[in-house]
Amino acid sequence: MQEVFSRSLDNVAGLTGSYFVGNTSANTGSWRAFVINAEAVVSAILDHEGNDIKSALGLGSNPSLAAGMLITVPKGTYISSITLTSGSIVLYGV
Repeated sequence: MQEVFSRSLDNVAGLTGSYFVGNTSANTGSWRAFVINAEAVVSAILDHEGNDIKSALGLGSNPSLAAGMLITVPKGTYISSITLTSGSIVLYGV
């Protein structure tokens, strides 16, 4: 139980690493969450199997997301690629 609690605290504290994105390229990696830094439009969010999961996350087709929003993915999956049309985000590692 202690180990699970410790991993959870590491995730909440961002100790798994973070990555700033402020471009319109496909950004690849392994992320569990992201925070909108400046209002952003997201054109693609791919999971570990390559599926676009914007709709599954309740974000619609090309959502405009307000600064300060936190978006997380369900346990057992992760974001493998994210592409912005505008704005900036901070991604948090798995």
